[in-house]
Amino acid sequence: MLSIFSMKLTALTDNYLRKTSLWNNQLNLVFKYHVKAKDIKYFTIKKRDRVKHIFDIKNVALPKTKNISQFKAKGVKAFRIAQYSKKVVRVVIETKPALNSKISIKIQGSKLLFLLPKYNKKSKTKVVRTKRKYETIILDAGHGGRDIGASSKYAREKDLTLSMTLKLKSILQKMGYRVLLTRSKDKFMNLKQRTDYALRHGGSIFISIHANAEPKHKTKGVLYQGMEVFYLGLQSSSRIKNKRAIYRGKKVYSQKAYESMVSQWKFSESRKLSKSVHQNILSYVHKKYNLNDKGIKRQDFWVLLATKIPSILIETGYLTNKNEVKKLKNPNYQTRMMKGVARGIKQYFKGY
Repeated sequence: MLSIFSMKLTALTDNYLRKTSLWNNQLNLVFKYHVKAKDIKYFTIKKRDRVKHIFDIKNVALPKTKNISQFKAKGVKAFRIAQYSKKVVRVVIETKPALNSKISIKIQGSKLLFLLPKYNKKSKTKVVRTKRKYETIILDAGHGGRDIGASSKYAREKDLTLSMTLKLKSILQKMGYRVLLTRSKDKFMNLKQRTDYALRHGGSIFISIHANAEPKHKTKGVLYQGMEVFYLGLQSSSRIKNKRAIYRGKKVYSQKAYESMVSQWKFSESRKLSKSVHQNILSYVHKKYNLNDKGIKRQDFWVLLATKIPSILIETGYLTNKNEVKKLKNPNYQTRMMKGVARGIKQYFKGY
């Protein structure tokens, strides 16, 4: 039975698990859309030292960042959840033999509630609501080493992105988050090395920090100034072919990995993350500095495509604009902008 939890399957459904909690002797799962009673199958497997209560929920998906194994309740040996098949999520609640009564469930729209049995008649079941574990955030300082990125006579992108990323790391760590960096010094990393790092280390979200520069051939009427936030868009993308990611003309990563990279869940969550970060940068920076807003956009940047988690790329400003680059080089301005990013991240996670 335990082998099912090592299966890595791509779900074929848009209804995914958004939130989990344990409270008042009740396990709560919240999905994006309504859950139907006819789609839930329940059975038990009794062993000498435990009873396995198994629930197969059809037409739902399990994001890699969601789990229930951290929860604890008196008399419950383990909570487990896994993508059992492409359209089925399996929940297993292992209890002590004394808890061999049926676990009842309630459906409230998109909420699925598991009512845990009491441990014995004399004592009430005491459920411990575990303190929410802070998520792991992967930060990517754009460019580095021999790749200086955008530049002007005032500054180089690789220097500013590293400075801002290190500030953002410090801010997030003080907020209690675990933070990983694709680079922490002036080091060259190609795009695939960055996404390899993200795939290898997991994480809840991926944030790439950049700075911009006006092109040699300017478009009339375009203002080359301001901040913009990107999330994945694949319209007319040349980075995909036959359901595979293409890097430097070659297919990389597996088809299953690709399906996770372009899942509806990732698109939806990346959009939410971009909105939250964009809004908070503007509101926090505007309290002290002027900041031109170029909005939220979609693009097929490699670091947005080749990750399996919600991912955004922030263009903090233009190095070729004299007034803007002066602010971007200012440590106080950098800190204020990164605090805006951190506030956006915090607001995003509060939704769960």
